[in-house]
Amino acid sequence: MPLVFCIIYPMKNAQIFRTADGSVGLYNKELDEIYHSREGAQKESIEKFIIPSDFEQRTKNSPCIRVLDVCYGIGYNSKNALCYYKNCDIIIDALEWDFELVEYSKTADFYLPEINEFLRGERKLGNSKITFYTDDARKSILELNEPYDVIFLDAFAPNKLPTLWSVEFFAQLKRLLLQDGVLVTYCSAQPVRKAMILNNFFVGKMLDNKNHSFVTIAALNEKLIKSPLDEIELGLTNTKAGIPYRDCDLNSSAKEMFKRRENEVKNSNLEGASAYLRRFAK
Repeated sequence: MPLVFCIIYPMKNAQIFRTADGSVGLYNKELDEIYHSREGAQKESIEKFIIPSDFEQRTKNSPCIRVLDVCYGIGYNSKNALCYYKNCDIIIDALEWDFELVEYSKTADFYLPEINEFLRGERKLGNSKITFYTDDARKSILELNEPYDVIFLDAFAPNKLPTLWSVEFFAQLKRLLLQDGVLVTYCSAQPVRKAMILNNFFVGKMLDNKNHSFVTIAALNEKLIKSPLDEIELGLTNTKAGIPYRDCDLNSSAKEMFKRRENEVKNSNLEGASAYLRRFAK
């Protein structure tokens, strides 16, 4: 489906387009990557972040839910989380390097006007609060110390921008996750799942209507993983395809990280993913 761009709010780093459910999405020309699904930015947020994190149930069982939103973008995940403010207080720390996106999020179409009003400081939602950190998320995360019930990881795909998918970045996310919290991402790439496993997360998934994995869920409490990775999926993380990205000091460039992983794959004695799948099929 071709992107249909619309001039709603001019931005330097992104172009706006309408997704199939009528909500706005963004396209990053530099990376040639969209921020949201063409099928619907709002729909994607609900299906890939709110539902997998059991957000509604969590807000019914606690007076306050703390959320870390990594790569806030124009705020769909945070906005949908804030919709539960009548159940309990929602405290969000939102990491987004692009200040322009944060500002646009405060006026971008959303089905509950009070959420945008809250973001603009025009009204309160109980004792809910959102704090924006507009810097490289790898720097911002080092400033944080309070643990979170839910972490949304909605960065660009690792094959486009690996900086927020490294073993070391997941170590920081683990540091900030409560024992009964969950980390949710749309990404099911093998290097990402391997980085989670190396940090001793229990890792699971959600399946779409075609029985394909389209969400990855990580937790420190195994009981929170309702659908663990199966034998094939775990095996794939131990192939060359599962070699993770490394960023020891959390300041490598994407180019350096790609090169580092490329060299590790080249020199690895691990089985290739295709060979593994053929062998497993036998």
